[in-house]
Amino acid sequence: MTEPSWAEGYVVDIDYTDGYYRELAPEGLRFVALLAGLQAADASQGFNYCELGCGNGRSVVLHAAADPRGKFYGIDFNPTHIHNARKLAQDSATANAVFLEKSFAELSGSDLPEMDFITLHGVHSWISDEHRLQIADFIRVKLRPGGLVYVSYNCLPGLAPVDPMRRLLVRHAALGGGDLIGRIRGAIDFVTRLEQAGADYFQANPIAKLRLASLRDQNPGYLAHEYFNENWSPAYHADVCAEMAAAKASYIGSANVIDNFDQFSLKPGVAALLAGIGDRAMVETVKDFARNMGFRRDVFARGAPKAALSDLESTLGRQRFSLARPRALCHLGAKVPAGEVTLQKEAHAPVLNALARTPMTFDELAGAPEMADLDRLKLRQAIFALAALGNVMPALPAAGEIERRASTARYNKAVLAGPITGGNLILASPVWGCGVPLNLIDRLLLNAPRNHADAVEFALKAYLNSGARLRKKDKAVDSTQEARAMIDERTAYFFSDLLPFFRQVGVVE
Repeated sequence: MTEPSWAEGYVVDIDYTDGYYRELAPEGLRFVALLAGLQAADASQGFNYCELGCGNGRSVVLHAAADPRGKFYGIDFNPTHIHNARKLAQDSATANAVFLEKSFAELSGSDLPEMDFITLHGVHSWISDEHRLQIADFIRVKLRPGGLVYVSYNCLPGLAPVDPMRRLLVRHAALGGGDLIGRIRGAIDFVTRLEQAGADYFQANPIAKLRLASLRDQNPGYLAHEYFNENWSPAYHADVCAEMAAAKASYIGSANVIDNFDQFSLKPGVAALLAGIGDRAMVETVKDFARNMGFRRDVFARGAPKAALSDLESTLGRQRFSLARPRALCHLGAKVPAGEVTLQKEAHAPVLNALARTPMTFDELAGAPEMADLDRLKLRQAIFALAALGNVMPALPAAGEIERRASTARYNKAVLAGPITGGNLILASPVWGCGVPLNLIDRLLLNAPRNHADAVEFALKAYLNSGARLRKKDKAVDSTQEARAMIDERTAYFFSDLLPFFRQVGVVE
């Protein structure tokens, strides 16, 4: 199929794969600013949010439903994406989500208002240098002073060994005939045979060999957008910082919370080497070499000043927190980039136990009976460590939650009305302000009878009628008996732990 003239090297004749990325949510970005000690944008009086390259708009509509205080704008140059996004907003009665069909070249001259948040995921590494300059100009013109930018991108040095292989794949696909999906499969097959023939490149670059092996099992639609666009440009962090500096935006931290804590994300010897480096971009670049990073989730701020200690303490006191997973799944030990880590039970388990009752602000936690042996400093250290390990996450204020529950209920109803597929379903949480994943069995059990045996039969019947397929160890489950066993195993946990947790974070009543 011939590429449309407006595509500018981007794959548009294959549907973009829907994904959801919690890091795009405003409340999480504000938490990064809090960790950095900055004056975070005040969202209580409303805010404007813009996602560039929004695809089919799923994250924009979900976040708009989960936080009606904001007005959310989704921008994409593909008219099919904008059509799908507007339909989702209409079906879910999410009036504060607006979608515009615009190219990056058209952004700065638009009549969009000043933004408090500008985000782009799955964009930066797949567009031309000219388009990246246009995005930086948009940020310079439209991001409010104190506003935040989220940009994720393929990075170096982690992907340096992969780029030659990608070029070979793209070159082979360009020489073939037929549709792009067939050419992608043919290219992967050819390069696999080259690797199996003993090509020295793969012996010298084991990361490329591992990446090639992973391609064979992935959705060709995803591969088309990830690897077969005209542009594929992994970047060094320092170069992205230079782009953002032209927009007067400075790096403040990672949306992947653990990356902001050297004690968890770096081996001790590497952390010691950073002490004498005064340049922040150089520090992050050294970290990328230490971890061989291939993907970054950076947050930048445009002129957000350091907060006074008293203001920072007050902001932290008002910040609400929630468990990020059912209490039974919250573990104090974890394997992290720095190695194995085990948090002290005496300091961290009380925080988890208190939040298992209900989401609380930091001030409320400090006064909870479970915190009798923790002062505010130790509580702060515990909260941040638990957030870094994925047990705790920032939550929206209790004020406005009734309105948020109404808007997320409309969104979730619209999503649940869609067809049952084998992938994760993402519902909106009025507590978190972002999405909560449900796997296929969880979805089947949502409306099941509360008796275990009846619930299993109900879910099994719905599963068999759906046409979806469960997967076990990356293989499709073809046996009804095996499907029943998987559903039966999940049902007890669903009713004892997961359903109460879903109620606590507001995705079900």
